[in-house]
Amino acid sequence: MERERLYLTAILIVSFLIRLIPHRNLLLATYDEYLHKDLTLRIVHGGFGTISRDIPSLLGLKAYSYPPLFHIVGAFFYKLFPSDYLFFVLPAVYGTLAVFGFYLAFREFFEDKKTALLATILLGFAPNFVYRTSLYIPENLGLFLFSLSMFFGLRFLKRKDFTDLFSLSVVFALYMVTHRGWIFFAMASLIVLASYWWGFIKRNLHYFVALTLILLVAYTQVSFVNSTIGQLFLRLQRSEVSFLGYFKWIGVIQLVFGTLATGNYLRRDSIRRGFALWAWVFILAGGVSFRFRDPYASIPLSAMAAEYILNTLKPSLGPLLNELFDGVQGIGSNVIKSISRKKTASLVLLGVLLLTPVAQGFYGAYRYVEAPTISDKEAYEWISTNTPQNATILVWWDMGYLLIGNTHRKDVVIWKKVYQGFFGEAPTVKEASRAYLDHVIMFSSNQRNYVYYLMKKYNVSYVFVDRKRYSYGLIRYGLMEYAPYDTHFKLEFCNGGSVIYKFVPQPALRMEQPLPLNYTGNYSPLVNFLEKFWTGYNYADFDTRFKAYYNLNAWVVRIYTRLYNETGDEKFKERANWLLRWLAYKQMPNGAFPWGVPPNDYTLYTAYTLEPIGNLQFAGKDKSIALLMNRERDDYFMTTPKDRKGSTVVNALLLPIYDELGILNKKTEENVVKKLLNEQKSDGSWNDNIGTTLAIASGLARYYQLSGDEDVLGAVEKAAEWLEGEQEDSGKLKSENFEYAYSRATYAQMVYVYHVAGLKEAEEKTIGFIEQTFDPNREMHPLDAVITIYRYFTYAYGEGRALELINELLRDHPL
Repeated sequence: MERERLYLTAILIVSFLIRLIPHRNLLLATYDEYLHKDLTLRIVHGGFGTISRDIPSLLGLKAYSYPPLFHIVGAFFYKLFPSDYLFFVLPAVYGTLAVFGFYLAFREFFEDKKTALLATILLGFAPNFVYRTSLYIPENLGLFLFSLSMFFGLRFLKRKDFTDLFSLSVVFALYMVTHRGWIFFAMASLIVLASYWWGFIKRNLHYFVALTLILLVAYTQVSFVNSTIGQLFLRLQRSEVSFLGYFKWIGVIQLVFGTLATGNYLRRDSIRRGFALWAWVFILAGGVSFRFRDPYASIPLSAMAAEYILNTLKPSLGPLLNELFDGVQGIGSNVIKSISRKKTASLVLLGVLLLTPVAQGFYGAYRYVEAPTISDKEAYEWISTNTPQNATILVWWDMGYLLIGNTHRKDVVIWKKVYQGFFGEAPTVKEASRAYLDHVIMFSSNQRNYVYYLMKKYNVSYVFVDRKRYSYGLIRYGLMEYAPYDTHFKLEFCNGGSVIYKFVPQPALRMEQPLPLNYTGNYSPLVNFLEKFWTGYNYADFDTRFKAYYNLNAWVVRIYTRLYNETGDEKFKERANWLLRWLAYKQMPNGAFPWGVPPNDYTLYTAYTLEPIGNLQFAGKDKSIALLMNRERDDYFMTTPKDRKGSTVVNALLLPIYDELGILNKKTEENVVKKLLNEQKSDGSWNDNIGTTLAIASGLARYYQLSGDEDVLGAVEKAAEWLEGEQEDSGKLKSENFEYAYSRATYAQMVYVYHVAGLKEAEEKTIGFIEQTFDPNREMHPLDAVITIYRYFTYAYGEGRALELINELLRDHPL
């Protein structure tokens, strides 16, 4: 007796330790844990009165309802121990109690402690059982109540003591308000009882057939029965399962030896026959819906496997080894035969066999329970700090768990499926499916009026997408494509990993000019080209980039303002004014104009946007200026709000813009210029790279035009000479290994550098190459290319001449 007690203690200690593994990183280990922790804390803060009073929901009889006792108990313990560590330790405690409870049940079933201990090992370390009893989910506590219900049920069948029936009733009642697993216990019990009372059923089969028919009629004709049972069947996930899935989740030893024990169990007493039927009904059902095998098929299988190993396999191991190695001959054969005949060999083999489920349990706890990645804590913290507590946030459905658990805000799908039933009346399967479908439509549809309607219907306040979901095509090319320019969405947060938009049902700035401009005058090649990119809100390029294009739209303002001054055509003025208002409206609260997929708050793009409109009446100018000044350090410009070291290329590009805007600090100016000049190589390049050299040289060329610094001019001249050496006689870059590898905007940059450096021949040669080879249809980003060409021609020749050059270029090479 003392030995069995020692073994049991060891099993329980190891069971507890293995159930700590999923939370080894002190993180919630699955999506569901976030929900159940949040539900528990809502009870802690809101009291028991917040829980639903709908009886079917409280019992889990509706498809999307959750019995509350698990969360009530969790709330009680949390009030005693108010620490998040509770949600890591409590599951291990519940799981270990479940292991102990099944030991009691198996001991009652076998009436033998050794067999009960082995069955406990097989079940306690089965991967699916470890998974379900290591997490802060109701099924964990539910399986403990399952074990006690099984214990008292078996005692009653064997002893006919009604105190056991009373105990079963109490435990089962608690089970019913803890987890819907009580339904599986009821199903398993019916199978065992059908076997137990089979003689009685055979004698009264006609009554049972009649009862079955009555139940079928009730299911089809009584609305309450149909809606309750039918909804539960609809809730069962139906998906085919490979046999490998059974080995992985039920356990190799449990499945193999449980299968071998089936024949013997079917021929023995009625309870064992019931266990075998229970196992195989659930295994077969588990081939369609995983809920039947996760972990309820493992319970009878573990019992069957344990008895087979001890009563059949163990006695036959010695003779089997003797027979297997009896005919061995040659060198060492006598040693092999002597070892195989020893009892130790059988015990070692049996030990390896018994360690296999333990090892599989450890492996499953470590590998099968994968913590969901919270890709961007900063975004969740922003939501918690900056949104109302009752805000509904549109996220992709699996992010709903993390959103609710980390911010205690609502989403569309998970809130409908879980919280509505827990705190009110549970939705039907159809209603829950509708919410899922609607959230897909909101993310993927380009029927914007329908999307606005659905967002109002679900009271959506914000849209939150992280990098992973941004990569989903139906999100990126749906809502995330037009949200950057549509005035129903205001960008509130972005950091290159996540993006959060505020949904504005009635935006102050509505679409006023849905149609492209109709112009037939002298500048029609340029205007007709630009208008091909008009969205009704802004000008967006033909590519997959961030569709706000704030900097390009700012240059369109500059172009149309110039065209209005030259032609007097009011439509250019109206469009330019609209874009200025749109830019101010879409500007982030901190004054930024982000860029990227997902967007980030890049200092450079805010500067790029402000540069062409800095001298115009732009309402957002002061905010952007304040942001740019805040990003200026003694010897670099911050690339993003988190940057602490700067970038050589970005420093060169920002230097002239800061100077032109009149916000360049003298110390920063001196340090940045010195650093740029020091990093230039003796051959005139920066890093022997055309792109890097062009970016820095063009930035310094523009700075020289504004400042007249002769040292900078010397650096530009050296860079120009290096660039000239990288061109063929035709003007084409030698590194352009295939036709149109470089945008013609790159060559426009070179023209500008040559112009400032005074290399007239190289300048004219490069302009000629652009005029001969430019093809907007081959540009990866045609709008960006044309605007960039215009920008550098403006630096070199002034706005008037640049306008003529780009207009002629588009007349000769239309899109």
